[in-house]
Parts: sequence; structure tokens; C-alpha cells
Amino acid sequence: MLRAVSFAPRTVRAVAQAFAAALSVAALVGCADFGAQGIPVQPMSPESLDVGREIREAIPAPAINMRWWSVFGDPALDQVVDDALSNSPELTAAQARVTEALALSDVERSATSPQLFATVSAVPTRFPASYKIPPPAAGHWQTDVQALLQASLDLDLSGRARALTRASERRADAQLAQARCVALALQTALVSAYLTLALDLRLLQIANDILDQRKAILALTQERIAQGIDTRVAGLRASEPIPLARAELARLNADVARTRHQIAALVGRGPGYADTLTPRLGTLDVRPALPGALPADLIGRRPDVAAARAGVEAESAGIDAAKAAFYPSINLLAFAGLQSLGFHALFSGNSSSLGVGPALTLPIFEGGRLRASLRAQTAAYTAAVAAYDDTLIGALAQVADSLASITALREQLELTTQALDDAQHAFDVEVHRYRRGLTGYLDVLLAQSRLFDDRSAQARTDSALLTEHVHLVAALGGSPSSGDVSK
Repeated sequence: MLRAVSFAPRTVRAVAQAFAAALSVAALVGCADFGAQGIPVQPMSPESLDVGREIREAIPAPAINMRWWSVFGDPALDQVVDDALSNSPELTAAQARVTEALALSDVERSATSPQLFATVSAVPTRFPASYKIPPPAAGHWQTDVQALLQASLDLDLSGRARALTRASERRADAQLAQARCVALALQTALVSAYLTLALDLRLLQIANDILDQRKAILALTQERIAQGIDTRVAGLRASEPIPLARAELARLNADVARTRHQIAALVGRGPGYADTLTPRLGTLDVRPALPGALPADLIGRRPDVAAARAGVEAESAGIDAAKAAFYPSINLLAFAGLQSLGFHALFSGNSSSLGVGPALTLPIFEGGRLRASLRAQTAAYTAAVAAYDDTLIGALAQVADSLASITALREQLELTTQALDDAQHAFDVEVHRYRRGLTGYLDVLLAQSRLFDDRSAQARTDSALLTEHVHLVAALGGSPSSGDVSK
């Protein structure tokens, strides 16, 4: 590298001549060869993807509300999500990363601004007798005193500083989108855990009902034994399921406790936070519906797609910066102040110093470093494009999966509800017949088992349908207006 640091011409004409000379050298020598470069790959166009039958046949739906979880109609859920968005350490860390990225962007942007700084020094120096310093200082100790203001301005004729600024701005955009990803993931995880708690409590209630009904069957069997209708063997059979029902209650109580602890951890509180939390969900008709047109809307709606896109733009700006490094760099330098040998002459009229002029830096021999840097940056861009394409394809697949699951679960819920109605009727008939001595205990037990199996299946299907609605919201990227990660 050949570098002319600065010089101080005495006249404006000399400064202009020096600056013109620097530009001439830059024009003559600055056209560097990038080496063999392939055609850069382009990000996948969303319109080029076949969205599939599920997305094409989805019914229209209103835009997703910024507080989308409020559709469940449970004030306790609203409070839990608000607490999580205010206290989550993970969200705090994501917001800190955004602040860091914005600060780094400001650092890069400052490189193109005028720089001004002061230098004050006093260095005792023994000057050699045979050097450029004339007598009487030559061969003696003198204090080299300087008090200078120094200014510089990077003209950025190659555009490298501007490209680095664009790259840092796009990385800040990516971090902001990632923070939205964290917020959406927190919201969906918390709402899903809340729905799991609601299911656990429903299953716990079913298990309590099983225990109560089996106790009632045992009491009825004991009456029949007393009346001589049944034998003691029937009593043993009626009492046998009761310990198992109590064991199932213990297991379900542990499930409830674990889910409550999970909710507390997501909120960023201690395990006791959700000890008394009891979901009271409203009715929600979940349908395979989409707000807006896919896949184009996913670019602006899903934060992970937006983050991947910003990553591509950042690496593209990095290629521009790597190419700009092949060209000369010209800075304007100036200084003004006082310089003297010894403090006694510092403030005399002869101690003033002034200099202004250009500084030219241009690559001559750099061992292939610039080409290698460009190849590395091009590879990073290619990887970013591939990551973006993969994110976009995965996003569409998630939407299609959720729509397919909702359609199937709606049918399952209808069938399990019908089966539950039939099982309840059959159980009522068997109990009535058992009371009258027209059937045995095993028929009652079989009808009872089918009833509670169907109740559990209906509860699980209903919960799965609500949870799939949450998954669809997450697959769509939540609310497109939720730019503030704290909301």
C-alpha cells in the first residue's frame, strides 16, 4: 500500500493542485480487477411457489389483532401474556440485541462524518547532532511541545463507508425482526401452555367424575349384594377400579402442577405465580381461514422471513463494500495549532502551525487479500439467500400444515362429540338396567369406560383445535402491526 499521509501547502492554489494530483492518481491506478466472479443468486420470488390446495381453498378472515390471544375471551390469559411481555428475560435480551445493533449502525454511519480531535503533548527529546534539526537544538535535550486541532473527512468516493453503513442498518433491521420472533414465540408458547392447563384441568375433572361414578357403582353393587341379587365377587370387581382411578388423579394433579410451573417460567416469575391460575376460556369457532393473500403477505407479516430478507440485503451491501475496497480512498486532512521546542516559545507568534491537504490510500500489492475477502462475502450472500428461501418455503409449509390440521380436527371434534352423546345415552341405559337387575356389572363397567374415553377424546380434540389456531397465528407471523416487541 502506498500512502501519502498529509501535507500543508502555503497557498490555496497549492492545495487545489495537490488534490487534483491525488484524484488523477486514483483514476489511473484505482481500477482493480475483482477476479472471476459468478452471477449472484437472487432470492426466491414468493409468487413462484405453488401454495397448495389448503391455502387456495382457505376462507377469508379478518386481519389478526395485535392482541390476538384476546379471542379466547379469558381476562386471566390476557393478564398472563401482559406479565410475560413485561418480565420475560428472553425478551429483554432480544431488545438489548436490537439496541446493540442500532448502536453499531450509528458507529458505521459516523465514519462519513467530519472528525475533529485535539492533541496536546510535551515530549523531552534529545535531538541528534547529524539530523535535520539545526543548532542550537541539535545534540541537546529539548521539549517537543504540540497543541493541535486535527480534522479529517473521508470523501468515500468508492462508496465503501456508505455500503458498510447500509449493511449495519440491515443487520439492525434483522435484529428487530428477530426480537419480534422472540415476542411471537413467547406469546404462542404461553397461550399454548395456557390451553394445555385448561385441558389438564378438564381431564382432572373427568378423572374425578370417574372416581365418583365408580364409587356410586360400588355402592349400588353393595345394595344388590345385600338384596341377594349379586355375589361378593361382583363387589370385588366394583371396588377394584377405585385405586386405579385415584392413581390417575395423582398423575393428572402432577401434570397440572408442571404446566403451571411452565407458565410461571415463561412469564419470568417463580413457580408459585400460577398456583391458583384457572382458565375460563370462551367459545371460539376455529376455521381454516386466512387474512390476506399468501405467500406475498408472509414477507411483511412473518418476522423470521423479514429477518432473513434483511440478512440478504446486509450481505449484498457487504459485497458492495468488498468491491469498494479495491478502489482508492481519499481523505481530506487539516490541522492547526501551536508547535515549539520548549514551553518558553509555545505562545510566541512563530509557533503557529497550519496544514491542509488530501491523503490518498490505494491498493498495489496486497497478496490477494481483497479478492479473497470478496469471495468470502459473496459466499456469505449466497448462504443468506439460501437461508431466506428455506425460511419462506418453511413458512408456507407451516401455514398449509395448520390449515390441514384445523380442517381434520373440526371433523374429529364433530365425530367425537357425536360419539360422546351416544356413549352417555348407552351408559344411562346400562345403569338403569343394572338397577333393575336386568344386566351385570361388566356391562355397566364397559359402558362407563367408553363414556369416559369419549369424554377424554372430545376434550383432547377440542384443545388440539384451539392449539392449532395458535399455531396458525404463529405460522402467519402474528399481527402485521406488532412492530413494538413489547406489545
